[in-house]
Amino acid sequence: MESSLREDYLEAVQHFFEKKGHHPSYEELAVALSKPESVVRSDMKVLVSSGDVSLLAGGVISLTGQGQQTGSSVIKKHETLQCFLSEILGMDSSAASDEACTLEHAVSDETIDRLGQLMVKQDGQRHFGQRGHGMQDRSGTCRAGEEECQYPSIADCTEGEHIIIHCIQGRASAKRLLDLGMVPGERVFVKRKVSNGALVVQVKGCDVALSPEIASVIGVERLK
Repeated sequence: MESSLREDYLEAVQHFFEKKGHHPSYEELAVALSKPESVVRSDMKVLVSSGDVSLLAGGVISLTGQGQQTGSSVIKKHETLQCFLSEILGMDSSAASDEACTLEHAVSDETIDRLGQLMVKQDGQRHFGQRGHGMQDRSGTCRAGEEECQYPSIADCTEGEHIIIHCIQGRASAKRLLDLGMVPGERVFVKRKVSNGALVVQVKGCDVALSPEIASVIGVERLK
């Protein structure tokens, strides 16, 4: 089995478990990957032989420690690449995800770590703490040291919440987010919260991926 196919399977099983809270069956994994169930069954035999997968009663697919480590690593690579491509390079979120699917198999762990560090640096100086303390200027960017802001960051929100953007910390972050429609006063839906703290939110009918670092600089008001 090719390395990229192996990683796609392990990523899919791990992602399914994180999202659904239970291990997938042959049928569920086939649907998730848009593959015939017969192909999935055949490939799982190979992954069992390689020590990546264990088959439980009822045809349920579970990852071994080795398989889970690889699956989680690929998910991290995908999420980091997607965030980099969409937030730093300005690609459409869907196109960034498709590109990340290709790149994740070739990129090294060191490169992913360096990309993560770069995205943190791109935020510029952090003017407030994790929850954000500051005032808005006319552009919607927060300014430090003037008054404590009582609004939480979008990083503190949970899946399914509807929120309104109140302020954005740092001009570098604000410029990129404003270009994506993430402006103060805009209503946003928290669509998904992923394993490393990154978020997928819906704004103006479009999905936008936010890294944990970017999410932490967006002050929001929760809607009841």
